[in-house]
This record gives sequence, C-alpha cells and structure tokens, in this order.
Amino acid sequence: MSILLKAPIFSSCNKEILRCFLEGNRYRLRRKSADLPIAHMGDECSDVMILIEGTVYTNMTNDADKEVVIETIKGPLILAPAFVYGEDTRLPVNIIAKTECVTLYIDKVAFLDLLNKDKNVMTAFIRILSDRCCRLSRRVHEDNLRSLKERVVEYLRINGSIDNIQWVSRIFGVARPSLSRVLSELADDGLIERTSGSIVLKKV
Repeated sequence: MSILLKAPIFSSCNKEILRCFLEGNRYRLRRKSADLPIAHMGDECSDVMILIEGTVYTNMTNDADKEVVIETIKGPLILAPAFVYGEDTRLPVNIIAKTECVTLYIDKVAFLDLLNKDKNVMTAFIRILSDRCCRLSRRVHEDNLRSLKERVVEYLRINGSIDNIQWVSRIFGVARPSLSRVLSELADDGLIERTSGSIVLKKV
C-alpha cells in the first residue's frame, strides 16, 4: 500500500479507508516489459488503471501508420481517468510501456464506492481530470496554432534538451527529416546548439 500512497490520487486519502478497500475488493496487478502494449485504442475502460511503477506513453495511429505521441506518463499515476465514467468509455489512445511497468486494475464500480467514502480521493480525482484537460488544451493549441519551429523552441524551454530526434518527431507527429530540417534552420539562426550529443537552446 505504501507505493499507492505516493500516487497523487491517494496522497491525502484516509489510510484506513484505503486499507479496508484493498482488503475487501478484488484487484489485479500486471507487469509489462518495455515496448509492449498495456491497452489499445478502442478498448473499453472497465477498470480504473493505476500505473504503480515505470513509464508509459500514449499515442494515436491511423491506417497509414502515421503516429503521434500524445504524452509520457511516469508512475505512480492513474491512467486514462477521463474515460472511465464517461458515456463513451472506449480508449482514444494506445497505452504503451516505455519501460518495464506494473499496473494496478481496480473495478470501476468498486472505485466509485471509494470516491464516495473518501472526499480527499474524490477531490484528487477531479483535480487530475482538470489538470489533464488543461494539458491537452495546451497541446491542441500548440499543434494547430504554432509552427514546427515554435513548437521545437517551446519543447526545449520546457524539457531542456532533445536527446532523441526520432522520439521527438513522434511527439510532434512529423517525419524525422522534417524535424531535422527545422533543427538545422534553428542552428543556422543561432537559436540552438549541440552539447554532448544533445540539442539545447543557445544561451544568450
């Protein structure tokens, strides 16, 4: 239970309520190796999924095998909370293990009972939903209203460096040559530089 308490949704919960809940309800733990799928786009969310250990990423793909990485999630954190209790409970993304992962599955009806019993867990759940909506809204804004150059500069400001061009091109949903071309242009403009194999913003 100690590792569960590190998850934001349980950080302020009543420990006795959580202990009784885990003892009285069935749950499953599943381990996945890196690069294996945890859930597929279109799967029904019949359980609450909590990433206990490891890192996952979510992506969307189409019939032409074009891919966009939506976000990277490091445990412990609840996965796909917005789709558990919605009218349409099908996952809109794939969830892939980036590292070896352990995921906890709790029946969503039983979890709803926990939300009713512990207001702190309910508040944390609502906060997580709100934070996810804000992040996705910013992502939509970046993808549709900013040029690739602007998105690259913003990515570097937030994350510090680009260490893997192929991975970042998947995040941006562009071909690697397109990203490499923009990086070359930014280097020619004097905005970025390479340091120890990483690409960073040039210090002014």
